[in-house]
Formats: sequence, structure tokens, C-alpha cells
Amino acid sequence: MNVTLSLSDLGILLLGGTFLVLLIYGILIFKNFYETIKVIKKVVIDNQKNIDEVLEEAPSIAKHIESLSHDLSHNVKAVQNTFDQILGTTEVAASKFSEHTDVLSSIMGVVQVIYTIKSFFEHKKKWF
Repeated sequence: MNVTLSLSDLGILLLGGTFLVLLIYGILIFKNFYETIKVIKKVVIDNQKNIDEVLEEAPSIAKHIESLSHDLSHNVKAVQNTFDQILGTTEVAASKFSEHTDVLSSIMGVVQVIYTIKSFFEHKKKWF
């Protein structure tokens, strides 16, 4: 008995096998998807009371979050104004200090001259 396979018969056989493998793979994917949906449904049914409580409290939670956000924004603005006032006071103090640096420099110069004269006389006493 002689059996001959043509190239087209071999191609059809390969395509049929590929289709069968894809069909089995698709069935397994749908089976896993169905089992996952069953588990999710069971979790939702078991926790229905908790879910309902959360859904009832959600508007209240959102309202409190909005209130906190508004209060926080107000407090941040108040702190920012305080920092701006401190910065302004610091700038004024720095400008006043820079205006008086001439006086301070003069005083420091006089102190240094007095110290130099004092040390000169102290050294002179050591010579005699």
C-alpha cells in the first residue's frame, strides 16, 4: 500500500493542527477567566455590607477632604505671609546695618589705634 502526501495536504494538516491548538488554548483562557469572575463575584457577595458602607460614607469623606484642603490652603497662605514679613524685617535690618557700617568701621579703627598705641607703650616699658 502506497500513501502519497502532497505539499498542499501537509499544509492543510499543519493548519488544522494549529487551529486545534489555538482552539484548546482559547478554551483554557476562557475557563480561567470564568473561574476568576466566579472568585470576584464571591468576594463581592461576601463583602457586600462593607462595600455598601464605604459607598454611603464616600460623599462625607470627600466633603471632609475638601474642607481639609481648604483649611490647609488658608494655613499655608498665613505661613507664607509670616515668612514674607520676616523676610521684609530682615531686609530692613540688613539695610540699616549697612547704613551704619561706616560708623562701626570708624569705631573699630579707633579701637585698633588705641590697642596699637597701648601695645607700643607696653613694649617700650620692656626696653627700659
